[in-house]
Amino acid sequence: MSAVTILTLSEPEAWTAAVEAHGLPSHTHGYARGLAAAGLDPRLAVVEAGGARMLLPFVERPIPGSGLSDIATIPGLSGAAIVPDSLAPLQAWAAYAADRGWVTGYIQLGLDNHGLQALDPDHIRAHNIMIRFDLSTWDLATSTSRNARRTITKPDRQGVGFVTGRARLEQPFLDLYYPAMARLKASSVFPRACIETWYETDGLDLFGAEVEGGIVAAYLTHRHGDHVDGHLAATTEAGRSLGAWMFWRMAEHYRAMGVRYFNIGGAGTPGDGIHWTKGRFNADEFPLLSVRQVYDRGAHDRLCAAAGDRLNPDRFPPYRV
Repeated sequence: MSAVTILTLSEPEAWTAAVEAHGLPSHTHGYARGLAAAGLDPRLAVVEAGGARMLLPFVERPIPGSGLSDIATIPGLSGAAIVPDSLAPLQAWAAYAADRGWVTGYIQLGLDNHGLQALDPDHIRAHNIMIRFDLSTWDLATSTSRNARRTITKPDRQGVGFVTGRARLEQPFLDLYYPAMARLKASSVFPRACIETWYETDGLDLFGAEVEGGIVAAYLTHRHGDHVDGHLAATTEAGRSLGAWMFWRMAEHYRAMGVRYFNIGGAGTPGDGIHWTKGRFNADEFPLLSVRQVYDRGAHDRLCAAAGDRLNPDRFPPYRV
């Protein structure tokens, strides 16, 4: 037997209860409300099958010019969570999605489900690397090399201030975020209404680096239970070099709060600059996994044919160009 329950933003109590035990930071109702302010319509699927339970925050996406839709996990670090590891909820969801008439589904999996890839390598693919501190075991003094520790802690010796608290950092974060994304030529950004809605939620934290009275770097995180996702960073050009120091100071802050897991996000690929910076912590590395499901093979193939030479086989679904 399996059961699929879909919750909407109009059901805050049921949503909150559903994610209480095994939910992750981007599963919360408050996080979803922020995305709604950005124009999305996030929903939460609770799928129970084979003795396992999946929390899947998702959006339905119209496919332009087709009258059809597909689905994808919402933007964020957490992905879907399946407890315990099992393919059964994914199979139950695929059957449900096919009945709904959706074409495909792109489902990012949470880090604790990294063992599922071996069970279904044809549909569960690894891309990118994610780095997460287990603060019950990780410690700067014992987990990193002497040279790495000196580099990471250098801003302390230079007098950089570590700042916490929304009152001091809400406006500086906004002031830094959009220019920083423009410098990076980011393909998409979270609109101001989204971030300001997140400011209203209990699980949001802000951290900053202060130099000569000014904030030169600010970080936005989401917290739920004993998990934290390091979601957004915004810096001046001068503040870009403070990333490793900020991660360390945030990790120590959360350790003192009793948080166990601190996900600092993608680390690129082995050998690139992002991986080198984050890899110095010797924290746990995980493959970022996604499940690629096709619910309507005929519609999928027609959409791929219609895409013609714009088809992108390296993406999923490939018809989204």
